[in-house]
Amino acid sequence: MEEQMLLKKIKGTVFGGAIGDALGTLTEEMDRGMVKKSYGGAITDFVEPSPLSVCPFLKKGQYSHETQMFLIALEMYAEKGKLDEEFYIEKLIDWAKNEKDHRYPAGGHINAALAYKSGALPDEARVKGTEIDGALPAVAAGLFRWDNSEDAYQEGSHIASIIYKDEILIDTAGLIAVTISTIAGERIFLEIEDGKLHLLELLHSFSQVEIVKSYIDMVITTVRENIDELDELILRFGNGNFVLEPFALSLYIFLKWGKDFRKSILRAVNAYGEFGGDTDAIGFLTGALSGCYNGVDAIPKEWINGIENAKYLDLISEKLFEKIQNGQNI
Repeated sequence: MEEQMLLKKIKGTVFGGAIGDALGTLTEEMDRGMVKKSYGGAITDFVEPSPLSVCPFLKKGQYSHETQMFLIALEMYAEKGKLDEEFYIEKLIDWAKNEKDHRYPAGGHINAALAYKSGALPDEARVKGTEIDGALPAVAAGLFRWDNSEDAYQEGSHIASIIYKDEILIDTAGLIAVTISTIAGERIFLEIEDGKLHLLELLHSFSQVEIVKSYIDMVITTVRENIDELDELILRFGNGNFVLEPFALSLYIFLKWGKDFRKSILRAVNAYGEFGGDTDAIGFLTGALSGCYNGVDAIPKEWINGIENAKYLDLISEKLFEKIQNGQNI
């Protein structure tokens, strides 16, 4: 692959995930009526969070802990050029101690980090839970292992297993890494249905947990049915924080609309339905997938300029790319 194309895909993933997260925080856990009351209708751009949102303390363009957790894993690869469990835990501990920077995280990462800090062994520190938050750092593994789906699965699932012990979450994390690796390595083509089905069949072959396989089967069926209605998709897959719901929904949104970054991201962050949902996680994952597929040039410039820490996101992407250049063939 041309070197600059891989760099654009890395930047597209990093910026796409952060932008999807920042837009999705605006509507997280809000139902359709609350979104209309707060913003006048569907989210189409960065705005100040509503006082009714779960993140009223954030500013326009700021992302949540989904991106923070992903960046810790990304920093590990950019600094060490490998999966370094000790470094990853140290970064998590530093984050956990700095409470003023927390973005309303689920308790899993904090509880595990504090347990590791106290000297607990992995079996003691790892927590129970199936929240999507625990699987999203695997996106970093998929980028670093862009040329090898098997390595991506192993490292994506390993990163999740440092914090969590649930096999559903760990397996899904591995599949997220495989998806990113397949996209970054240009081993998927959205232009034809067979290309979409090939990716889903690949994920099915990697999965080691039956309920995870069943959700992939559901996505396969939905791709063949070519469902357009977002509310129907929400009812079919779910949009809560149980890891398989946002994974399946984001995967379908990407496969259906992912060639158009703006369209796919706005579908994702407005996937609140009648009862609200985990829209920042859905936005993060959809943004990472579509950003990876299309590259950073496909992301609207106003979103890149408006996202929090844009210069740092660009820098960490460059550092990751340098590590890949130094350690792998491109």
